[in-house]
Amino acid sequence: MIDRNLIGKEAEPGHVTINAESIKEFARAIGETNPLYLDEKAARAAGYANIVAPPTYPIAFMAESMNPDLFIELNLDITTVVHGEQEFEYQRPLVAGDTLTVHAKLADAWEKQGRSGTLTFVVFEANAVDAANKPVYTSRITLLAKQAQEEIAS
Repeated sequence: MIDRNLIGKEAEPGHVTINAESIKEFARAIGETNPLYLDEKAARAAGYANIVAPPTYPIAFMAESMNPDLFIELNLDITTVVHGEQEFEYQRPLVAGDTLTVHAKLADAWEKQGRSGTLTFVVFEANAVDAANKPVYTSRITLLAKQAQEEIAS
């Protein structure tokens, strides 16, 4: 059973620096051809300091920027976790060279009975700020998982 007292709990902030090559690799992987994501000259001509990250790019560094302690406290069976939904709200585009601090928290959690047993739904919210402490984006991810085995046995 999910500990609803964890809702609102924040993890230790994570840090990430956005890398131009990583943006290009991500863009190519998703079939993106927009030159803003692939060509520094095109991005600069459009008024950006460097290449711009596609809107879903934060998923590429989510794991490394968010402290896993909060996830571990939820006692979910990691082998059953399924990505349910993801949303992003941007205050400005991500640009190669940005250094971000990501503040994550458990925004919501609930359980629902499914055909294969009880499913746990968790919503993590991450707010990223740049080196000047200005907001860059907010992300919300909904994950589904079964209860951990030792919890089911008890």
